[in-house]
Amino acid sequence: MDFLMEQASLFTSKEYEEIYFHLNSKHDIKYHDLFLLCASIGFKKNQKKKLDERGREFRTNFFNSRQRAAVYSIIINDPDIGKNIEAFDNSEFRLKARKRLEEYAEGGMDLLVKEVFGQRWDGNKLDPTYHEYEVDLLGYIYADSNEVPF
Repeated sequence: MDFLMEQASLFTSKEYEEIYFHLNSKHDIKYHDLFLLCASIGFKKNQKKKLDERGREFRTNFFNSRQRAAVYSIIINDPDIGKNIEAFDNSEFRLKARKRLEEYAEGGMDLLVKEVFGQRWDGNKLDPTYHEYEVDLLGYIYADSNEVPF
């Protein structure tokens, strides 16, 4: 049942690979942590985007137990593929679920680029002279969590 413990691969997109690299190397934000943050944002905002080209790869077993719970919550609550716990035993479903997670992460990163990074993202890389990306991300998450839903 816990298919995230397998050595399955997840991919970030080539388009935003430099953001993952920058935040990892300069701010010690791990790829899988940023990926899950983006997937959560994408899911919450119902933003999905297909990956045009694969970027960095990481293994699903990098997720800790809390992160796996978040991933399973996203998948099980997806309006198109979720709502069927028995489907998790199906290898075709697990592939579809990983692809959906990648789509949510891509959609979430799209939102971060537009709403958080803004002009500090030139389409290729983040501004290396700016050092408050963590603060900006936390501010965005906090503001979003306090947003009135109606």
